[in-house]
Amino acid sequence: MLTGRHELDPTVPMLVAVYVSWTGLGILRRSVTGLMDAALTVEEQDALRRALEPHLVAPVQVHALRSRQAGVRRFVSMHVLVPGDWSVQRGHDLLERMEADIRRAIPNASVLTHLESLEDPASWEDVPLDRG
Repeated sequence: MLTGRHELDPTVPMLVAVYVSWTGLGILRRSVTGLMDAALTVEEQDALRRALEPHLVAPVQVHALRSRQAGVRRFVSMHVLVPGDWSVQRGHDLLERMEADIRRAIPNASVLTHLESLEDPASWEDVPLDRG
């Protein structure tokens, strides 16, 4: 007899079992969530938009903007369209500034950019993720 009271002795172990089960489910849920990709939080999506805004001055455009999180890492990829007569250096400098602003806005972000020409019709549409 644990408590000395017959009505409490079976109740205490059941409460402990419920607590242990509840805690275990919470740990399992957090572990599985850390292994699966998910969308960025609304706050992070807003921060991403604010980071890009200063760079999206005509004629610069962005499409195929994709973002996700996996554990503590954040991933952002996008295609940036610029005039075809821009030098490689000018386009590269723009992308470096955009990537730096995104990383400041979203810590732990891995940013991948792809430079495209506005004059190339192949650049105007997103590429489907399931090309296979």
